[in-house]
Order: sequence, then structure tokens, then C-alpha cells
Amino acid sequence: MVDLDEANNYFGFYYEPMHEIEQGLYLGCMRAAECEELLRAHNIKYIVQALESQYTERFDWITYHFVEIWDNPYQDLAKHLPSALQFIHQHLSAGENVLVHCAAGISRSSSIVIAYLMGKHLIDFYQAFDRVSSKRSCVSPNFGFRKQLKDTGEQQLRTYLILP
Repeated sequence: MVDLDEANNYFGFYYEPMHEIEQGLYLGCMRAAECEELLRAHNIKYIVQALESQYTERFDWITYHFVEIWDNPYQDLAKHLPSALQFIHQHLSAGENVLVHCAAGISRSSSIVIAYLMGKHLIDFYQAFDRVSSKRSCVSPNFGFRKQLKDTGEQQLRTYLILP
């Protein structure tokens, strides 16, 4: 039997469009990226969008990085990681806030955030997954993305954080 607190924690992502994973790094769904009030309240000026097509609702005061990817285990996530992680790291290092989102904030965007934590902290997939899921309990990268992150490894991901 699941207790009420556990159920509320799991289903909380339906009510909370985004969660702060580490200082300045937010993970969320498309609803978060659509809400100007929410973005301004959290001083988010940089967004990584992991979607199958470019989202049309854009704010002129936001800088976007688009990752064109379907939530399909056979998609090549790894080819997008160098530019996505560098974008995230560049802006977090400058003290800016970054939102990484996909449609639901469960698989695509969580995979990118997990990859970032693996590289930044030199931790394995499981440790990074635990950190992310402790803040946003619904995260669940598809099996193909999980395999790619494990295969790439934290040492390689770390090289993507080197700023030009």
C-alpha cells in the first residue's frame, strides 16, 4: 500500500511544472516553458527544449537551445549532449538560471539533466538519477537513453563542460 505522502510526492509533478535540481538548474515540462510568470519568478532566461519539433511559443527575453529528439529509445541522444551540456554549463557558470524541459519532464529532459550532473560531479548514471529523482520523483529516462548515458560515462560527459 502506498501512503498519502508517497503518492503526493510521486504525483506532485502534475501540479508542479518544474523543480530545481541544483542551484539554478530546473527540470520541467512544456507547461513550465509556457508560463511567463513562472519563468520570470525564477529568473530563468535560458531554456533547453528537448522536443520532436521546435516549440512555437517563445519569449524574446529567453535564449533557447533546441534539441530535436523524440522520446523513443532508438533516438540518438548522445549526439546532442555536447552542445546541450555546454549551453547549460556556460549559463550556470555565469550565475544564470536554466530550465531543461520536454513535453512532460520525465524522459528526454531528465536524461539531459542526468548527463549534466554525471559530467559536473563525475558520478555514475545511478547516482545522478538518484539526485534528480529526489527532487522530481517522476523522472524516468527511457531504456535507450539510460543505456546511452551509461555507455558514454561521466568522464566523457565531463569533457563537454569545458567552455571555449
